Amino acid sequence: MPPVKGGGMEIFMIDKRVAYIGGCWSTNVGNGFFNLGADYVLKQIFNNDKVNMVMDQSAFTPGWTRKKGNIPWAVNYWEHLNVDYVVLLGPILSEAFLSIWKPTLDTLKSRNIRYMILSAGMMKYDDEVISEIKAYFKSNPPYVMTTRDHETYEMFKDDVIRIFDGICFAFYVPDYYKPFTTDLGDVMAINFDKIDEPIFYVDEPDRKVDAEFEFEGHHYGMKFKGLAGIGLKTDRFTDALIYASSPLPRSRRPEKIGDFAVIRPDHRYNPMFIRKVFRYSNSFCADIPHTYANIYANSKLTISDRVHACALTLAYGNSAYLLAKTGRSGLLTRVGAEEITEHPVKIDMEYLSSEKRKLIDWMKSVEW
Repeated sequence: MPPVKGGGMEIFMIDKRVAYIGGCWSTNVGNGFFNLGADYVLKQIFNNDKVNMVMDQSAFTPGWTRKKGNIPWAVNYWEHLNVDYVVLLGPILSEAFLSIWKPTLDTLKSRNIRYMILSAGMMKYDDEVISEIKAYFKSNPPYVMTTRDHETYEMFKDDVIRIFDGICFAFYVPDYYKPFTTDLGDVMAINFDKIDEPIFYVDEPDRKVDAEFEFEGHHYGMKFKGLAGIGLKTDRFTDALIYASSPLPRSRRPEKIGDFAVIRPDHRYNPMFIRKVFRYSNSFCADIPHTYANIYANSKLTISDRVHACALTLAYGNSAYLLAKTGRSGLLTRVGAEEITEHPVKIDMEYLSSEKRKLIDWMKSVEW
């Protein structure tokens, strides 16, 4: 292990070549959050100039059906990399996992290249899918696996020798990205990608609303119109509905809610429907994650139907409120945000720092 100088000390890094998956930011910029976190984590362990991001598989090309596996005419670049470890990230353990990755992982195994799954999670906990993945792990298990929620850890703790009950790597973004301040004053980030933004009422407790909460001494009520009410009770079902309804006339939304300036990030740049993404004032959308980190770092309160919008806000020590019913919220529960779907919450930053250190220390202890 070659020494790396840091703070007057020599830190010994593991001299292995590591390629980790990245990309698919334009269709869901939340993927970029745990990509940036992975870059930070891996470079705490391995020689920095030997850790690189490589684009995800061709199966994730917009318009392609993932269950069919990778596009037959696309080069599978992963199979040709001269590396020591390949790192898969995030909620990759899906019904399409084996179709997309089994041929590649088998090829890598034949070349004596190991793979890891870090910040692992599942989009849906389907018994048949889980059984198929477990069966594959019997012949070709990941060398190392860290999970982002307790449920995934419990699911695979008997199938992977080196497994750690970890956290989502999005919580490491503040270690990777140091934000700028702005002259906007106190900011509230309102992020609704899958349902229409509710109408907010401040300090009108007698008004009939669908949800209400207290924040910094004020009462907030939210009224959901039309399809948004359906979206509150579902997960991804309403994705298509919000796009289909985007050409319809929309009422205006304010640039301020109470004393807060409002910024409205949208996490999906592709496909781009301008009437959907920029339908209200102070909207923001991009195909890189960095500016989102700056927005959520400066948001005193984020209200969203996106799990990773809330995760990044919490990671920077701010308050978040998740308005969605999804099993993926387990990654928020994992860091102490159990009540985030009931009202705005903050998390214990000392606890988060401790969990972040434990994961990195555990990975450093692995015999690479």
